[in-house]
Amino acid sequence: MIRILGLFAAFLLGTAGNAHPAPVDNKDGFWSDWSEATFERAAHEKKFVIVSLQSWWCPWCLAMNKETWADPEVRAELKDHFIPVQVDQDSRPDISQRYERWGWPATIIFGPDGTEIVKLRGFYSPKFFLPVLKETVRDPSPVVYGEPGGAERERIFATGLTDGQRNDIIAFMDKAYDQANGGWSKSKLVDGPTLGWFLDRAKAGDAEAAGRIKRTLTSMTALIDRDTGGISQVTLAPDWSKPSLEFPMFAQQAALTAYARAAVLFNDPAYRAAADRIYGFLESKLEGPGGGFYASMGMAEGRPGVDKRQYARETGQAIQGIAAYHDATGSKDALSLAIAAADWTLRERAMTGGGFRHGDHDKGGPYLADTVEMGAALLALHRSTGERKWLVMAMAAGNFVAATFIDPKTGGFFASASPDAKHLPKPIKQREDNVTTTRFFTLLASYSGEVRYREIAEAGMGYLGSPAVLEAYAFLPDVLLAEEELRNEPVHVTVVGARGDPRSAALYAGALAYPLAYKRAEWWDKAEGKLTNPDVDYPDYPEGPAAFACTRSFCSLPVTDAAAIPAQLDRLQRSLQK
Repeated sequence: MIRILGLFAAFLLGTAGNAHPAPVDNKDGFWSDWSEATFERAAHEKKFVIVSLQSWWCPWCLAMNKETWADPEVRAELKDHFIPVQVDQDSRPDISQRYERWGWPATIIFGPDGTEIVKLRGFYSPKFFLPVLKETVRDPSPVVYGEPGGAERERIFATGLTDGQRNDIIAFMDKAYDQANGGWSKSKLVDGPTLGWFLDRAKAGDAEAAGRIKRTLTSMTALIDRDTGGISQVTLAPDWSKPSLEFPMFAQQAALTAYARAAVLFNDPAYRAAADRIYGFLESKLEGPGGGFYASMGMAEGRPGVDKRQYARETGQAIQGIAAYHDATGSKDALSLAIAAADWTLRERAMTGGGFRHGDHDKGGPYLADTVEMGAALLALHRSTGERKWLVMAMAAGNFVAATFIDPKTGGFFASASPDAKHLPKPIKQREDNVTTTRFFTLLASYSGEVRYREIAEAGMGYLGSPAVLEAYAFLPDVLLAEEELRNEPVHVTVVGARGDPRSAALYAGALAYPLAYKRAEWWDKAEGKLTNPDVDYPDYPEGPAAFACTRSFCSLPVTDAAAIPAQLDRLQRSLQK
């Protein structure tokens, strides 16, 4: 079977412009659901399960529906030997993450016993699809793809990588940097961890990192849509001239956060303008009724359209990006928008025990991404408002993750709860979600003072440092961020003063604007009782509200002028680096 799988690349290069996307409905019952019943039926009837993973905004998915799946010869071949299953990848994160390396559409063929046999990437015309089907029936032996990654290891506690592992990642990132155009690699993804890592290095005084991130952010503005203000998730040309016109929420969060931070860090109005446009896109195009956010905008049948499904994962990402924008700009409207989105998610997506559903009625799940993104969003709102209720809910989300998704053997985090089904595949551990979860628990431990959250984060870092991750991927700025945060204290600034005092509010706004993402900002109104993590004994300051920059062992002198906070925090950072 291996010999026929290479034909697709040549076909795609020769006919990519000939597709005419059109959806195919399921009135004739052609498609079955991804379910235990479907796989059980396949086992009983000795049939193959052929799965098509699609997305509504994917033109090649629609093209394959019209030209391939509706083709009479293809259907005739499928009828006797296969059970076709269509999966909307946006609504099933567990299946989407399992096969995300295969793009959309992805086609997966399982044997009657549930064994994966074939995985196909992208569009196949009937001419090239039929031979795959016939060869599968003739020779159902699994194709060996050489999946990346080494073996998982037993659960260990770790705070970082070895020097060799870290140096290898940094060397690969250096090699991937595009000296001519900025950005990393040829097809440049709007990637939050990459932007965050280099912003952190720039803030620490790394001149080369500062030059690279400024070049990248300046060039990346070419991906911001002129009409809507949304940012495309990727450029298909090294010079940023071919935006993908796909606007998923993760890209909006990444770019909004990066531009908001960069506007403060570099005092550049162009970056503030970019952040304003992306924020305007979220507010005008993706804000849904009642406060939740729509999942994405893209091109469907050649026309722009909004995916008006509202998921907890994407709403959590929007909240995080908007909270970062508020912190940098002081926009009260932005904070109100973020709070409204959180309130909507708590009403419409909350589960018993602190977790979150993906959509209205999930067919699988619960999924790690929804709860961890919302947990991070609630923690961001605690930072942005100083209100303790958000921290309480973030801790509840953390408790749900701990009870539902941790693999006790490795310390990693499963992408979904394990289905109670013997025929369905067991959940995977997706790298990005494992990084996000490890970073979430690291910061949650600092805010809450809970040792068990720190232990969960260290076990998560132990998994990220295993061959299962490090031998599967080379470009890993997200793992570097997780390590950096575990090995260092967050920037910690506390404003001691009454909430009703405008001087307290001004100091807190100054603390929030400090351009480091890894920070612990707290507002202590003594009338509310002790802070959740009372690890610092702040003195009374008779002259009114004051801000204190602290480490585990000492605090700065009180600051009463918001403009003086950045210099005080800079001095604190330098002391920690000694």
